[in-house]
Amino acid sequence: MKGRDRYSSADGFDAGAMFEGTDAFAAPPERPRRGRSIENMRRALMRSNTRLLLSAVMLFQFTAMLLVALQESPVDMQALLLAVCLPAATWLTTMVFGRLWPIDRAILILALLLCSVGIITLSDIARAKITPLTQAVYALIGLVAMAAGVAFIRSVRNWKKWILPGMVLCLGALASPWAFGSVQNGARNWITIIPDQLTLQPSEFIKPALILILAASLAGRPRFAKCLPVVAFAAVCCGILLIQRDLGAVLLYFLTTILIYFAATSNWLITLGGLGVGALGSIAAYKAFPYVQERIAIWQNPWSDPTDSGGQIVQALIAIGSGGLFGMGLGLGRPRNIPLYHSDFIFAAIAEEFGLIFSICLLAVYVLIIMRGMVVAMNARTSFHSLTAFGIVTMLGLQTMLIVGGNTKLIPLTGVTLPLVSSGGSSLVSTFLSFGILLGISSMNAEDEARDIDRLELREEVDL
Repeated sequence: MKGRDRYSSADGFDAGAMFEGTDAFAAPPERPRRGRSIENMRRALMRSNTRLLLSAVMLFQFTAMLLVALQESPVDMQALLLAVCLPAATWLTTMVFGRLWPIDRAILILALLLCSVGIITLSDIARAKITPLTQAVYALIGLVAMAAGVAFIRSVRNWKKWILPGMVLCLGALASPWAFGSVQNGARNWITIIPDQLTLQPSEFIKPALILILAASLAGRPRFAKCLPVVAFAAVCCGILLIQRDLGAVLLYFLTTILIYFAATSNWLITLGGLGVGALGSIAAYKAFPYVQERIAIWQNPWSDPTDSGGQIVQALIAIGSGGLFGMGLGLGRPRNIPLYHSDFIFAAIAEEFGLIFSICLLAVYVLIIMRGMVVAMNARTSFHSLTAFGIVTMLGLQTMLIVGGNTKLIPLTGVTLPLVSSGGSSLVSTFLSFGILLGISSMNAEDEARDIDRLELREEVDL
């Protein structure tokens, strides 16, 4: 009874009295603390609760498409159908992808939000009803491509052996418009599949391939001499695109190559040298190609010819200014006055109808995707996967910057599309494929972190 009285009190069990003056029992209280830390790590790994984000995106999709459907008399049945299908497809895609792989669901939901903004905008401003429907079909194909991207990046292990065949295939695909292509919007970079119905832009599908080739070649911090083949490959790609007059793709390919090289090697000297070579190449292109001179002249003073060559920028600036902070409302603006309002200038059309605040929020979505993509890159266990994720979000950010800068006259027009938003099947499917690769890397990171927690838990059990 004395022993019991020593370790108990009127208020209950006295743990301090039990271990008072006893060093041998000092360690056991620490074990539950480490066990709790493992449990906290496991919760942290699964804490990404995206239900609220998913619900908000689905609500936006339904209400926006419903407004588009009800603003016409009689009711636009196609828009009404999309008001039901868009949220359903978003929910189903999130659930299926989340069940198949432990992906970053926030990136997936935000990507689907951007795609739905494009379909909603096209449903409102397109002259033909087939345009938003075609975009929705391309989005479904893009979801299949995204699933293929996840499976592809998770299944292939030895990337080095695919570098040379990949280079050959990419160069052949880029050069194919010279043999089978046609000129659209001043650039000869399209392949006609079905005349006046279906075209293909090879440079869009080469984007993820370029990133994979660069990541595989530059993984492991190789010396500059070993980097020369992939640098030459990227230079040849830029040269082909320059001859085809695809200035936007040239800038994307060049800047992505430079940034991936710097991320892989941390070599400031060669990176700055590459930027210098790019600047000299830009000056040479300005001197050699008249269409480059015309782009620069239009950018400097679009009001010199507001009805012809400068009409795109002039109408885009008028549209952005007309929208104000809150926009003119769905169906109340005049975005059709802008040439290529559905593709190259869709950001100006969105700013006119939805307003500046919504446009800034739209850009914030891209920033959030880039930030989470950078986290995926930093958490990757191999330099190849890290560089691949970095390259995907870098190209996404550069492309967004180029089109927004062109629409707002911050930089010359480049002819690139707003990722996942602008009309166009090649760009949409290619971007979804890139997102699939990024999501695949995020799933591999989650599995690696889960294995680390299991190993730590097993070590705790052995210590006990």
